[in-house]
Amino acid sequence: MDNNIVQTVFDTLEARTDEISKDIAERDKLEEKIKSGRYSPQALKDDIYPKRDALRRKIETASEGAIQEARNLVAQYRADAAELNNLDPAELTDDVKLLQSGITLLPRDIQGILKRNAGNRTMTQIVLRYAKEHNIDTGGTYYIGGQAEEENARNLDGILSYYKKWIDKPQAKDMLYRFFNVTPE
Repeated sequence: MDNNIVQTVFDTLEARTDEISKDIAERDKLEEKIKSGRYSPQALKDDIYPKRDALRRKIETASEGAIQEARNLVAQYRADAAELNNLDPAELTDDVKLLQSGITLLPRDIQGILKRNAGNRTMTQIVLRYAKEHNIDTGGTYYIGGQAEEENARNLDGILSYYKKWIDKPQAKDMLYRFFNVTPE
C-alpha cells in the first residue's frame, strides 16, 4: 500500500497542472489578441476563435482527467487500506495458542496479549473478538481499523473538490501549493 498517498496525489496534480498551464497560457494569448482589436472579424472567426475554443476544450478535458486520476489514486488507497483489516495468517503469534487452549483467561491475560501484539492488526482483531465472546475486559483497547487511512482519504477528497475549481485557472499552481501546504521551491 502507498503509505504516502498525499505526496503521490500532490505529485500527480502538480505534473498535470504544469501540462495544463501551458495550454492556459496559450489560451490567454489568444484572448489578448481578441481584445486587442487588431484583427479583422474574419480573422477572428476563421483563425483565433477556433483555436481558443479548441484550447478551452483541451483544458477542460485535461482538468477533468487530472482530477479523476487523483480520485482514482485515492480510491485505490482506500481499497488497499481496507485490505489491511483482513486477517493475515502470517501475523499469527504464539499467543493464539492461549486463545485456543481452553484455559480460562483473565482480563490481565487478554491485556498482556494485546500489549505484546500492539501494531499487529490480525492478532489485535482476534484477541478482541475472543474477549468479546467471553465477556472479558480489554482494558479499554478497541480496534478501529483503517481510521487514519480513511481520514487521509477524506482529507484528499476535500482537497480535490476544492482544487477542481482552480486547476484550469492561471493561479492553479499557487492554489495547489496552498491546498497541500507546500512551499514552492
